[in-house]
Parts: sequence; C-alpha cells; structure tokens
Amino acid sequence: MDTNELLDMMGSGESSPSEINDAIKSLLYQKSGEKVQQVTPAVAAATFGDQSDGDEPVDTVTDPEPESQEEE
Repeated sequence: MDTNELLDMMGSGESSPSEINDAIKSLLYQKSGEKVQQVTPAVAAATFGDQSDGDEPVDTVTDPEPESQEEE
C-alpha cells in the first residue's frame, strides 16, 4: 500500500476506521523498515568498525589461565 491508496481509502468513506488504522500502521512499518535497512550498514560500521572485507582475522579474547594456588 502506498500513500495515495491510503488517502483514497480515507476519502472514500467506504473503509472502517479500524481498516484505516491498520493501513496507517502497515505503511509506517514499511517506511520505518526501509529506513532501518538504509541506516544499518553505517551504524554497524561505526559500532564494530569497518570490517566489510572479511579478510582481516577476528581478534578473540581468551581467558588467562588461572593462577595455581600453593597450599601452605
């Protein structure tokens, strides 16, 4: 559904308020999903660094071995 269809739905008077409400929600979710898809790569690059190549090794953190406690 696009904005023109929503306006036609609202102007015709044939649709119930709940149908119009559902159409508005659907349109908003669709538009917000598109925005999220556009912004996701930039946010991921800013948060995790630019690792788009995949050629760089991934640093792994290993726990140091626990120190052995000597019995007294």
